[in-house]
Amino acid sequence: MPRLLSLTLAAFAIGVSEFVLVGLLPAIASDVHIDIATAGMLVTLYALAITVLSPLLTSWMSRYDARMMLAALMMVFTIGNLAVALSPNLAGLIAGRVAAGAAHGTVFALGAPVAASLVPKDKAARAIALMFLGLTVAMVVGVPAGTAIGTAIGWRATFALVAALGLIAALAVWALVPSTSGGQGVRLREQVALLAHRPLALTYAVTALGFGATFAVFTYLEPLLSRHAGYTPSKITGVLVLFGAATVAGNLLGGRLTDHRGAKFTIRTALIGLTISLTALLVTQNHPVAVAVNIAVWGVFAFLISPAVQTHAVDLASAYGPGAQKAASGLNIAAFNAGIAAASFTGGLALDHGDPARTPWVAIIFAVVAFAATSGIAVPRRHRSPEQSVASVGRHATRR
Repeated sequence: MPRLLSLTLAAFAIGVSEFVLVGLLPAIASDVHIDIATAGMLVTLYALAITVLSPLLTSWMSRYDARMMLAALMMVFTIGNLAVALSPNLAGLIAGRVAAGAAHGTVFALGAPVAASLVPKDKAARAIALMFLGLTVAMVVGVPAGTAIGTAIGWRATFALVAALGLIAALAVWALVPSTSGGQGVRLREQVALLAHRPLALTYAVTALGFGATFAVFTYLEPLLSRHAGYTPSKITGVLVLFGAATVAGNLLGGRLTDHRGAKFTIRTALIGLTISLTALLVTQNHPVAVAVNIAVWGVFAFLISPAVQTHAVDLASAYGPGAQKAASGLNIAAFNAGIAAASFTGGLALDHGDPARTPWVAIIFAVVAFAATSGIAVPRRHRSPEQSVASVGRHATRR
């Protein structure tokens, strides 16, 4: 258990860094003299850094001792957040966020298979869920606390504390995670081959669209609640605590449901609930009590999907060997953040052209398309090797 908890601590630090921006966007925008939609690009660019850089870093780092690489990545994460805390302008903020984002995706890519390897196979989904629990606990404790600290003594203090958390997590991983012998590593060629594998590609599409549905609204939740429900900053902090607690419940339930009923059932259940709760936001957003209840229900379904898609991606890649599992895990994290990037950008456009009340419409579209994509994510009867998949892609390109 302590070994798994060291990974949970790393995920917690990462979760605070990623999600605390939601409550601090107005303060950051004011401090560096930009509007909220532009400040929202810090969410988009952070997610893009994960999407683009984590597959490349996974390809290189997966051949080395996982303990060493995870500790090193958490140090990079620490330095990135410290840079954000000290940056005087938007360019510096972007540089720090990109560095932290590059570490973020690769920690989960390398850490999820490590978490699964620490327990019996029939408990793998729950082990991965325990690691991801750090993200959801960050939303319950870290994000509200970070927002409160940022409001009281400045947003820079929040990111300085996040950097300290990253350092503690690096030391915990180094002390507790068992060493591995490394291996051949995950070649980019293998990652391309996995993307050519249709059930995996559709799983990544569901991941991107499913999480995108949540972040199209969540990124701009502060202006939505303040303008429509009349929430003060302290009440918004309370709603963030409520949402975070709901995501913890959803994450843990998703791990158990995946182990007992399978990934596809869990994913579809999550997306149905997500679509209904996001649609309800169109009605409840002007009613303080109703919107709080709505947000709690939304939070459960938002993270019910998390362990299901991660476990499913790793399981699909298991026929290709441990290297492919790391690649599949990393690509799923990249898909997660591609969805966040696309959704936060699209939600920002809706915000820029009018009212934050429009953002649920963007989210509903993402969720409905994600559900449609679930028809193709069942585990196939036969797996092709990565080399066969690459060859197939090549033949298809030649025919074209």
